[in-house]
Amino acid sequence: MIDIWDKVGGFWARHVVAKDVEHIRERERRDDRISIILNHIGFSWRVYLVAFLGFLASSWSLIAVTIITPALYFIYDRHGQFDRDAGLVLDMVTLTATILGMVFFGHLADRLGRSKLYGIEVIIVLVAVGGAAFSSAGFIIHQGESDETSSLDIYAALFVFRAFLGLGIGAEYPMSALIAAEFSPTRWRGVMLAAVFLAQAVGRLLAYGIGVGTLRGLSNQLDPAAKDALDRTKVVLDIFWRLALSLAGIPAVFALVFRLFIPETPRFYSAVKRDVKKARESLTMLSTRTPEMIADIERVMIVGPNDAASSITGRRSWRKMAADYYFGSAKGWKLLAAISIQWLLLDVVWYGVGLDSPGTLAALWLDKAPPPTSIPPPNWNDDPAYPNATIVETIDRNLVRTLELSSIATLLGSVAVIPLVGRLSRKTHYLCTTWALAALFACMAISVSQTYAKPTHQASMVFYVLAQVLFNLGPNTLTFILAAEIFPTEVRGTSYGIAAASGKLGAIIARGIIKRAGKGQGGLVTVLAVFCVTLVVMALLVWLEPLGIAFPRVQKPRSLKWRESGLWHKILHSHLENQSLEDISPWPLEEAAAGEVEGAGRRRSESESDTESRPPGLVEEGVRLEALAVEIGPQAKQVKTTATPVVGAAVVCAEARDG
Repeated sequence: MIDIWDKVGGFWARHVVAKDVEHIRERERRDDRISIILNHIGFSWRVYLVAFLGFLASSWSLIAVTIITPALYFIYDRHGQFDRDAGLVLDMVTLTATILGMVFFGHLADRLGRSKLYGIEVIIVLVAVGGAAFSSAGFIIHQGESDETSSLDIYAALFVFRAFLGLGIGAEYPMSALIAAEFSPTRWRGVMLAAVFLAQAVGRLLAYGIGVGTLRGLSNQLDPAAKDALDRTKVVLDIFWRLALSLAGIPAVFALVFRLFIPETPRFYSAVKRDVKKARESLTMLSTRTPEMIADIERVMIVGPNDAASSITGRRSWRKMAADYYFGSAKGWKLLAAISIQWLLLDVVWYGVGLDSPGTLAALWLDKAPPPTSIPPPNWNDDPAYPNATIVETIDRNLVRTLELSSIATLLGSVAVIPLVGRLSRKTHYLCTTWALAALFACMAISVSQTYAKPTHQASMVFYVLAQVLFNLGPNTLTFILAAEIFPTEVRGTSYGIAAASGKLGAIIARGIIKRAGKGQGGLVTVLAVFCVTLVVMALLVWLEPLGIAFPRVQKPRSLKWRESGLWHKILHSHLENQSLEDISPWPLEEAAAGEVEGAGRRRSESESDTESRPPGLVEEGVRLEALAVEIGPQAKQVKTTATPVVGAAVVCAEARDG
């Protein structure tokens, strides 16, 4: 194993005496020590599985709910007394509860810690899925051919459990992102978060793919000519929707088991609890626990008598700290506004073409004028080309079309973005894919206006597939990543929850747009045109950065050594490298309130030229200056901290009073 001390220029190897580090409690040094170990541990598959499985369960559950809606209409719609608004109400309940879950659990993660909430959101999803899958209309009494009475209301039960499901799904968003971001080494952070977001596409694929297999397997036993064919169809569909929903709980069970053995994130211990000892224990649990690794952790994470959380006095309340961050010199509200506005506008488009996918896909698939009919289609059939299709045929067609035009495409986009996420700057990546999406939606709107219900309709389908790929290749994945990167640890959960909740608010707005636009060719063209304009607005906001509302730089150019490397090395390695979470979002002067060294928490992400021009002996000189700063203590009148090209080594320049 390569000695970690060689990686940090020998700084820690030469200065492991207690007096050199016992007094150092400022935020920057704690975080640097943690970053050293996390970078040495590398990509943690255990952390990845914990975040991935939880996000997979929530995504699968949400899609499964959409799949089963036509079956519920068919089985429990008593003589047409329930219209399409019943499905709309259930969707709104789920989305509203999701918003509450994102904000509430994101905030709790900042106040109580990540570990105290590990598994709670998964338990909520399990309870909701299980409760919904076993919901019943109770005992039914038939009173003639046109009336019946039941002891329970299936829609009331689904209403309650859909609310719980939304709460669990909302809680999972910030928790998965926080786990992935705060346990990730700097180098792999973007890849880790993109790979976690892959769970959304995998969940879609599994929900629709297993749904097709389950429906076809169950419906093979149906005989359309049998006298009781209708009742048997209802029995088959009742089994189908319960299986489709309950299977989504399988990854949740595994996620719950894994989360029981994941410690609190070391960054939370450092930034919020100020407890180096606990941070060291967390890193030890995460590591391979080999003697060499444990020795490395103990040498780097040296705990002095003042490093315990209980020794820190004068700490401000979370509310005061958050107010200082959002509205103080850091102006954190601008970052929050930037990501929240983007997520809101994005989900207007994303959910606008996703929540009503059976109707949208049916319109895109139409290759000739619908056959005339005097009988209105049932509320579970959105396909004008097949007004007389059976319920089984309708559900099967919806599932297959979504698989072919949406699920596979989003999976391709999610897979492709993983190696790409570190090769472009986040802003360039976001802008390119958003402009491309706007162009695709414009082409789609024109295509639908010209080829609707014509043999050339395939052009619209091609544009739709490309758009699905680009969503996850670009803004859909990048908003998930950026929201986890750009905020300080103290407010990361709250900020992430608010940003993600803004997205779900966009989904609710999308419902209103679709309902107002109406059905048919004119309605679809209107919706696509509105979404095209929305994407243009998104791109312009990122490009122009009005009022300074913009994303921070989360990457920096590599050193001169990269430029002088060979062509093959440049192809394999990006010219950019991630900045640490602490460099992206420094916490201004918070440590001073706790009686720590003035200037702690202030960071400057140095430019490439600064890195290259620094004399080779500056690190060693910085070590001597730091020791001098320790000795002069109260006489130091100015402390200035700058990042060095060596991970974990800080140059502290102290100037004594009177020279």
